[in-house]
Amino acid sequence: MKSKLLSATATIVISMFAVSAMGQLNSADIAAAAQSVDVYAQLARTASVRVSPDGKYVAMLSPYKGGKGIFVYDLVNTNAKPKVIPTPRNSIVKAVSWGSNKHVLMQGQSRHFYPYGKLRKHAVLHYRWYATNVETNKSTTLMRDKIAEESETYQVVNGGNRAHSLPSDPDHILMSFAEYTNRPVVRYWKVNLDSGKSRPVKTLPITTESVIRSKDGTQILARSDYKDSGRFTVFAGEYPDEKEIYTEMFDQAENPTTFLQTLSDGKLILSREDENRFNFFTVDLATGQKGTFAVNASTPSGYTYGPIFDPYTRDLIGAGYTDDFSREVFFKEPYASWHKKAKKALRGKNVNILSWTEDKSKVTIFAEGDGDAGTFYLFEPKAGQISPLGGTYPELSAGEIGRTTREDFTARDGLKVPAYLTLPPGKTKASGPMPLVVLAHGGPAGRDDAAFDFWAQHIASQGYAVFKPQFRGSTGFTYRHQKKGDGHFGEGMLHDTIDGVKHLIKTGVVDADKICVTGASYGGYQALALPMIEPDMFKCALALNGVSDIPKMLDYEIARTGSRESGAVKYWHRVMGMNVGGLDRLSQQSPADHPEPIKAEIVLMHGTDDGTVPIEQAELMAKALKKIGQSDDIILLKKDDHNLSLPQSRKKLLEESEKLFAKYLK
Repeated sequence: MKSKLLSATATIVISMFAVSAMGQLNSADIAAAAQSVDVYAQLARTASVRVSPDGKYVAMLSPYKGGKGIFVYDLVNTNAKPKVIPTPRNSIVKAVSWGSNKHVLMQGQSRHFYPYGKLRKHAVLHYRWYATNVETNKSTTLMRDKIAEESETYQVVNGGNRAHSLPSDPDHILMSFAEYTNRPVVRYWKVNLDSGKSRPVKTLPITTESVIRSKDGTQILARSDYKDSGRFTVFAGEYPDEKEIYTEMFDQAENPTTFLQTLSDGKLILSREDENRFNFFTVDLATGQKGTFAVNASTPSGYTYGPIFDPYTRDLIGAGYTDDFSREVFFKEPYASWHKKAKKALRGKNVNILSWTEDKSKVTIFAEGDGDAGTFYLFEPKAGQISPLGGTYPELSAGEIGRTTREDFTARDGLKVPAYLTLPPGKTKASGPMPLVVLAHGGPAGRDDAAFDFWAQHIASQGYAVFKPQFRGSTGFTYRHQKKGDGHFGEGMLHDTIDGVKHLIKTGVVDADKICVTGASYGGYQALALPMIEPDMFKCALALNGVSDIPKMLDYEIARTGSRESGAVKYWHRVMGMNVGGLDRLSQQSPADHPEPIKAEIVLMHGTDDGTVPIEQAELMAKALKKIGQSDDIILLKKDDHNLSLPQSRKKLLEESEKLFAKYLK
């Protein structure tokens, strides 16, 4: 297939999407902003591109009035002005999809506070779904009547989850809602997309994990259930007249690693995530007999796979995994052909398929890599045409993007640890020794990859190498690697990072006298703890939303979940190593309790709306720093959450980072 990126249609599309693609900056603004903090700090100029089921519209997120807005473009009447759906007041948009041919759905996040108890004055984030009719321009909160009713008794944090599109009823969708007023249950509601009002259609046990429905959404064919005892069960039929057909037992302290996915040809398809390979299997709906699920596609081992479904049929059409980029494997047509043709047209790029119309005439695609921070395309399979819709950071040329490569190393105990190294644009490892910034990821059950990262790229643009260790406990590098992190929150994970830095020094890439560290969340903890346990290695540190006092963080989790036996608390006990040394050991690993060894200058930043790591953690560290003669200032990111969602927060982070690193690394 030929790539017709310069075709007449492509020119129309480029012109039509100019506002989105350039994030509402004109060419003069872009030229002036090149290589400045503003280029990296702005939210992605184009994101979450989704085509409507009938192909008439395409919706995408773009910067709008200091946050994000949904821009809806008419693909039929290309002269029509885009419709702009602003984020609800005091909210941050978290997801975008289509509810029907004319209804755009947006999930918004807003800050509230716990009104009483141990968490009083702590931020809690509420999530709501909003529907906008693009023909009437009217918006509503979905399930607003039910949310108002439940809010009279308790704080409704999650305002429901989308459960089914109900294709035969375009004015409604099916949503699930966990209720706790009396006996906890999961209730399913039919929700009107114009009024937001709902009516109940089904009630299931609160332990329900997932539900497989008929294609029209009116019947339950199977469901999975997971109880605190560790029992995972799959049932066939409508609750309560269902029958048990499959069971597994898991350690109570662990999350289940088997998941119910879909139904095909009378057989349920399930997946396992603990064996680092494509491991889907079938269970016969009638007999419960377990079988293999074979696919005609290459599925390399060593990775955890997640399912890819056709949203209109719920057919399992492919699977995704991450090596150094987010990859996709399709084993059904026409999706496999789409993917193959798009990769051929966008040679050298990693390609992901995002959405498509019900008649499969239009497809939205994201491509990245090879000097491209990321570009969205409209693919029309029958015409064999791909047209660009907009880029994530179109201001940056290929020559202004630092190359990111794998830089794996061996830890002190022999463990092979993956890592990524981003070098300044135009530099190679032979350019060393270079100043280094360690950028530790959050989680710790998380990971980095080689995709464009605005934070790392801004640091690299200042002339510093950026090192991202995937320390033990990181996900995506075999289940064994993740489990190696248990009990090593404040020990083995830190040692891995130090060993990675020593590797870079030994190989001549890094200047041993010019090293700083930064990170957010658990990465923020590493930014505080590494200068405590290796004070002569790090000259400065910037911690964003970081943990500083591990025992008090555990207290917060217990209060937030309401139980010492909650799944979240059990997870933290396991990862932090609560059963080995108890609170005394965790206190020894807490920078707020033991700041005395720290020599590096520490900068603290925290979002005021962070409901994951409370701002108390920054306050405790500030007091500790004051005791050792350092500044006790905390740079507050107002109205921002745990995930650095606002452009003004990103700009402040990059400005403070630039200033701090220049002081010690230039």
